[in-house]
Amino acid sequence: MFLTRVLSAIVFGVIVVLIVLDGLWLFFGLVSIVAILSAIEFSQIAKLNLALKLLVISFSWLICLSALKPEWISVNLIHLILCLAICLPFFIEILRKEPNTALLNISSTLLGILYIGWLFGRHLILLRMMPDGRNLIFLLAGITWGGDIGAYLIGKKFGKHKVIPAISPGKSWEGNIAGIVFSCIGALIIRHFLLPNIWIPHILILGIGLTIVGQIGDLAESLLKRGANVKDSGKIMPGHGGILDRCDSMIFITPFLYYYAFYIIYL
Repeated sequence: MFLTRVLSAIVFGVIVVLIVLDGLWLFFGLVSIVAILSAIEFSQIAKLNLALKLLVISFSWLICLSALKPEWISVNLIHLILCLAICLPFFIEILRKEPNTALLNISSTLLGILYIGWLFGRHLILLRMMPDGRNLIFLLAGITWGGDIGAYLIGKKFGKHKVIPAISPGKSWEGNIAGIVFSCIGALIIRHFLLPNIWIPHILILGIGLTIVGQIGDLAESLLKRGANVKDSGKIMPGHGGILDRCDSMIFITPFLYYYAFYIIYL
């Protein structure tokens, strides 16, 4: 299991690095695939019907595209998409005539679009389009992967004090602390080679703060899975589960890194 997890992480990690090193459109292709697969997994967790599932997939992708091509999808069109994201699920549920599940289905559809399309996909593209965007993506990966590796290795070996076992039985305080340390190390390495102009205190703030945010993101996805009585969001990544299982912490980290860079580092 451990070897499978490591090999799977290496293969996917190499693919991601090679794509990030290439152009913006190829990166958008990667984000599109991740968003679509995440939307499918989310829809399966939420047990959405086909019509609502298609809404989550298509609207999540359109919101990602809006970040790359604002001349194609203007601010007003984004507002229209969000209005439709609220109204169309009501229309679909009215046609289904099953009021007992309507509230849950409508809420889940809107959450899926905002969670995957807006919070994650759109901000990944915005981050990549910033000055030093390619290197900021590597910083994002260094913080996320460093935190995951530290939390897994140390938590597996020494984790005795559970954080919230009712939501995530495997998460321990020892693992979380190790995750913060490993994230800071990863962030400092990325800063040394790729972002030397960023002040070191900024890197440490990001390493500590974003790791904590990522741990909350991890618990957030676990909360959804426990509520749906699902162990993994999917099986696409051997040893890891689904795309959402691999990206759960990054979903929360990405917008915070973008706004910290936008308002503080590059102000």
